[in-house]
Amino acid sequence: MIRVERHGPLTFIRLARPFLGRGIYWTGCYLVDGLLVDCGPPATARELLAALSGERLEALALTHHHEDHMGGAALLAAERGLRPLIHPRGQPLLQHGFEQQAYRRLAWGRPPRLEAAALGGELRTRELRFEVLETPGHSPDHVCLFERERGFVLTGDLFLAERLRYLRSDEDLVALQASLELVAGLGARQVFCAHRGLVPEGSATLRRKAAHLRELREAILDGLRRGEDEAELARRLVGPEGFLTYFSLGHFSARNFVRVVARGAGRPDEG
Repeated sequence: MIRVERHGPLTFIRLARPFLGRGIYWTGCYLVDGLLVDCGPPATARELLAALSGERLEALALTHHHEDHMGGAALLAAERGLRPLIHPRGQPLLQHGFEQQAYRRLAWGRPPRLEAAALGGELRTRELRFEVLETPGHSPDHVCLFERERGFVLTGDLFLAERLRYLRSDEDLVALQASLELVAGLGARQVFCAHRGLVPEGSATLRRKAAHLRELREAILDGLRRGEDEAELARRLVGPEGFLTYFSLGHFSARNFVRVVARGAGRPDEG
């Protein structure tokens, strides 16, 4: 399934595998001045290729290696001659593969392995100049693309929502908070999310999310020091578990906020 939205020079292409007439967990990609940023899951690769027929395509940049962002890359390379660009930490993950839980294969399909070139600190199109910003947290290879002159930033999965109900078991809250603060401080006039599209009050919303994560982490640490049960702590501070927890067998869950902090990935700031 595909839906297309226009935001000035940017085209936001939303993608999802259909089930009973409805999309399973929508994601998306952006086309601007011949640059495609992300390319959706494997399950929608041929639909995306058809949607891009007749469009000028000169480069493909991936914000990170997750299959809902790189799944169309192999087909685009074969049919449109686009060699994907990704942060160097993502290159071996695309070439040699990465762990993919069953729910991810169901929702998005299994991605083929492929070779990608390394993203540097800058990416130029015919008319635009993007600064490539390292923004780990959601994944170690995550980047955002900032066009300073036009004032917009493409944030991949940095945002997702101002208040997250679930966290992946492999995310890093400290790095995520720092990345949010970095991008919020750019002064971008428009912030675009790979799943949500244009983020209202973009920079301010990123700043609020960073502040919430800081407060949440401190509250979790306080609860852990007092010996509070992990599940009760998650329920009190984040909320009850929902469908995604059970669908992903806990890979996404509210309790992961507590587990990430407990194992030290969400260590408190020093000083």
